[in-house]
Amino acid sequence: MAFHRGVYRRSGLVTALAVAVTCWLCQPAPAQAANDHLIVPWVRIGPVALGMSGDDVMRIMGEPTKTMGGPPDGVNLYLWKDDLSVTVKKNGSYVTQICALSPAYATAQGVRPGTPEHAVTDLLGQPQNSRVRNAWWRFSYTDLFWGGLMITIPLTGYETNHSVRAVCVNHRA
Repeated sequence: MAFHRGVYRRSGLVTALAVAVTCWLCQPAPAQAANDHLIVPWVRIGPVALGMSGDDVMRIMGEPTKTMGGPPDGVNLYLWKDDLSVTVKKNGSYVTQICALSPAYATAQGVRPGTPEHAVTDLLGQPQNSRVRNAWWRFSYTDLFWGGLMITIPLTGYETNHSVRAVCVNHRA
């Protein structure tokens, strides 16, 4: 009988540990130091993490240089000129996407805004998916997707030198 109690006790500890780890993994990733410029797919770009509240983003980044709203029950886009763009649920509850616009931000492999298109596939391999989209009257882009990472390369408009314009992280890419 003593043997069975020990097994049940250890089993209870294992279950409690599994629940604690699962809950810990479900939490939004903590923000990093303000001078951290690492792009981590599925998680964060620099000090801004997916799942972070809109208030936390403003506290870290300060007031954005530009704000754009979407549909009434959709999202807001906050831009910090030539640095980051952050998409936040309209109610400010959480960040859904972060895009690096500055070459100061880079993935662990070295992909950053300004990286030539051919170097992206050399560093990351072939994308899992891609799409071409048109915006405004003469702009078009190709979006390349790897798990948790989207890279946008202008095809027309802006500079058409086929280099990365933005590196984005989200839960869908």
